[in-house]
Parts: sequence; structure tokens; C-alpha cells
Amino acid sequence: MKIALYQPYNNLGLEDNFKRMIDFIKAYKAHLYVFPELYLTGYLIRDDLYIKAMSRYDERFNSLSKLMKENRSSIIFGFPEKENGFLYNSAMAIDENGDIHVYRKMRLPNFGPFEEMIYFKPGEETLTFNTSHGTVGVEICYDIFFPFISQELAMKGSKYIVNISASPVTSRALFEMLIPVRAVENTVFFIYNNWGGTQRNIVFWGGSTIVSPRGAILRKAQYIKEEIIQEDLNEDEIRIARTFRPVLRDL
Repeated sequence: MKIALYQPYNNLGLEDNFKRMIDFIKAYKAHLYVFPELYLTGYLIRDDLYIKAMSRYDERFNSLSKLMKENRSSIIFGFPEKENGFLYNSAMAIDENGDIHVYRKMRLPNFGPFEEMIYFKPGEETLTFNTSHGTVGVEICYDIFFPFISQELAMKGSKYIVNISASPVTSRALFEMLIPVRAVENTVFFIYNNWGGTQRNIVFWGGSTIVSPRGAILRKAQYIKEEIIQEDLNEDEIRIARTFRPVLRDL
């Protein structure tokens, strides 16, 4: 599976962020495109969430669905979702058939600079979706600190776990420890995509990373700055990892 991952520096606003995403898809050929947490609006927009939150049925997502189906590709990106009077910190996954799936962040940080429980309702279910290259599991940022989420994604058949993030520099060391751990303990490719740069009073550390099922860092973006990383993942590495370290079998 060929991954194309975009680590943005600037939040351009909803319409321009959407256009930038479309331009990226047209410029880079991949099986899976990945953008960070709350990509469409930016992370720190606070009360503007009530104005800019989107329904999963927004017509702009229909046009993106058609593009994915035409390209036989999949995409994952973050957006604030509104549904039945609630807001969710959500990830949209559109598969290569153009089918739309939505994951709602299960663990919402509410400490230090984070205010997510003020605005969002937590999700209740994990999400996986199928591609011709294997099953993909989706999680968002703070979810990585709760091993059962990644474990459930792996037990549901995920060969690739994608974590989209908005993580500040103060959290960098912890994420850099956990990313390879989640890959190894679940024998999956772990794909982590973070914002870089500054939004309001928070600096996001970037460092978007792709890790093999045995914990090798295959590709890592630079800190803070905008960067695009691409990697072609060999599914045989999953088979080898699970043969020599059968943690899912033993679980």
C-alpha cells in the first residue's frame, strides 16, 4: 500500500484547507492519503466549532467520495462533526469504493491546553474499513494512550492503524515512545500524522511517522515544519511479524 501523508503547517480555513486537500490528491498518486486531526478547520478554533462543524452528509464530501472512487484510493482526515445537536471530534475515512465511514474520537483530553470535553461528545465505537490492500483501523491523537483501542482495531483485522493527531511539543516525547510500541504489540503498520507549526498559543511538533510491524521507523517528517512523506508498505512484513511474534494469536 502506498501512503501519501500531508503534515500541514498553516491552518488556511475550511474552504482553503479543503482545496489544499484536493490539490494534494491530484498531485500525488497513492492508495491511502492521510491528513491530521481536525484538518478541515484547524484544531484551536474554540467557539467557531459551532459554526464550522459539518454533517457527514455535506455535499463536499460527496465530491471527495467520487474522486476516491475514480482514483481507487482511500483517504482519512479530521473534521468537527455535528449530529443530532452534538459535536464530535471525528475522522472521515472514504474508501476506494467511495463509501464514507466516520470515527468519533473516544478519548477526549481535558487538561493543560486541551479543552475537548467542553465542545465534543466522546465516540463509543472503533472503526475499521476495508481496502484492496488490507483492513485499516482509525484512531485520533489521545486514543494512542489507551492500548485497548489499538488492540481492538488489530483484533478486528487491521493491518494498518492510522492515528491522526494535533499534538503539541510538550507531548512529543510521549508520542515518540508510544508510536513504535503500538506497532509492535499489534504487529501492524502504524501511521501517525500530526500538525506542525503554531495555532493560537500552541506549537505542534509535527514528526509524522510511519512504523513497521516490528517497530522500525520507515519514514519520519521533520519537526514543526510542513512536510509531505510517502512510503510504499509491503504487506509481507505483517505476515513475517505475526509469524515470529504471534501476539494476536496468543491474545
